[in-house]
Amino acid sequence: MHPKFLVPPSLLVLVACGHSGNPQQADAAVSISVAQPRKIQDFERVAVSGTITSPGNSSMVAFLVPGRAIQVLPREGEAVKKGQILAVLDAVTLTHALEAAHAQAEAAKAGAQVAEQEFQRMKQLFDSQSLAPNDFAKFTAARDASHQQFQQALAGEGVAKKNLADAQLVAPISGYIARRMVEPGVMVGPGQPVFEIAPMDPIEVNVGVPETDIRLVKVGQAATVTIPALPGQTFKGTVRVVNVSADPATRTYMTRISVPNPARDLKMGMVAEVSITGANRLDMTVLPTEAVVRDPQGATLVFQYFPDQKRVFSKRVEVGALFGRDVQIRSGLKGDEAIVVAGQHALRNGMAVTTTAERR
Repeated sequence: MHPKFLVPPSLLVLVACGHSGNPQQADAAVSISVAQPRKIQDFERVAVSGTITSPGNSSMVAFLVPGRAIQVLPREGEAVKKGQILAVLDAVTLTHALEAAHAQAEAAKAGAQVAEQEFQRMKQLFDSQSLAPNDFAKFTAARDASHQQFQQALAGEGVAKKNLADAQLVAPISGYIARRMVEPGVMVGPGQPVFEIAPMDPIEVNVGVPETDIRLVKVGQAATVTIPALPGQTFKGTVRVVNVSADPATRTYMTRISVPNPARDLKMGMVAEVSITGANRLDMTVLPTEAVVRDPQGATLVFQYFPDQKRVFSKRVEVGALFGRDVQIRSGLKGDEAIVVAGQHALRNGMAVTTTAERR
């Protein structure tokens, strides 16, 4: 079956539709309801399935300095905001290192001030020609060296300050904790992942659009998303990206559907059924979704009722997108058949049945 012709698994029933032998064999009659396919006019839709993913790559968050973790705050599934403190290292050693660096910077500053004062006095003597050029050059070099030492000490103090600040791990993005890989009391090395943060609102559904339908899909089009794991819920999305090259193995074009997810009902890895609304308005045939079943080989079919025989026989159909509680029938029916819409779960090919009032 073409990959785009999908009906949500929650609405399909696996039935044994093979011929049961002689169709005239006496079977216990099953009560059914039948209806004719309906004609509707609606925008053309592309039905595809895919998987929910995060809209961006998950961030692996790590300390830049080594130490022992004394606090590891959020747990998996919790929401975090950019700049929020996630974990803290024991900072005693880093605090002492900053104090030592600060003392060195103060000492270098004092040395530079003394050297500058001495240089100014010697410059006056040199300007009055009371000091030889070679001697003045020595004081100039001493002044320059002391200033350089002061700058190095300031840089060391800055590194020590940053190391102390890096003892607190903060969230680089807003999202949700997908994994927590360190617990309090553990020694952590620089660059060792502590958390994985995944942005979850909005999320994306990655689908593969067949090359026969890619002409119908454009960035900005509306899409309806249903999740088999969340029956009864429908989500609205928008086509965000349509790839320009097909996957060589499947001949489908990767397409990303952006879907708001403020309640976090949609989770990464869930299977999603997507109906992308096109721009063309078409006349089409639809049936209630529950009328469509699958045979053991996975083919989609319906049961047609023949009133003269009071029996039902399976008929393969090609289905398309969902339209509310109906599904498009692309091929396989003329439109005037009596199709079983209730009771089909217990049917076999050629089975005798009784009908309730037909629905039109």
